[in-house]
Amino acid sequence: MQPTSSVLSDGKVVVPAQNEADSLYQEGFGSKINAGVLKLESFEVLYLQEKGKISVIDEATQRTLSFQELLRLYSDKDEQIWSRYLIYKDIRGRGFVARGSSDGKISFLIYERGSYFKKPPSYLAYTVAEGLNDTISGLSEALENAEKKNYSVKLAVVDRRGEIIYYSLSKIDMKGPSSDERGFSAT
Repeated sequence: MQPTSSVLSDGKVVVPAQNEADSLYQEGFGSKINAGVLKLESFEVLYLQEKGKISVIDEATQRTLSFQELLRLYSDKDEQIWSRYLIYKDIRGRGFVARGSSDGKISFLIYERGSYFKKPPSYLAYTVAEGLNDTISGLSEALENAEKKNYSVKLAVVDRRGEIIYYSLSKIDMKGPSSDERGFSAT
């Protein structure tokens, strides 16, 4: 099967052909923008490029870009792109549809298998990468926001070798000096 043609223009990758855009969109990739054009997120581009499902043509040079060229391009703008890509690849590899969260963190909304377009997402995967600072308040905020939307939170821990371990994250009441203090449980 021939890879879908996509175009890198102004730092964004789009699929201009409506039938190809519709096909990828139905599989849970990208966001529709004007006139049926599909805009892909950076981690989606890397995933689809690696799988041989798309080819990316640089509008300025008319050259087809390789995975490494795309990774370099995205790394200049997002120092966490490699972690985003690894998590996204792992989630998709497990048969789930994942959508990037708009919270500015490395997090994904995850749909149960077969429920994309039918039901809201079930999980929020919040990523912590080894060697990067994150705070308990960041985890607490992600958990509170997810609970408001009835998502279960999965903490995705990426080690420096790129291996990913998932933990369920939930609030627990700590019995101790103050009954309103909260802790976290990772299982």
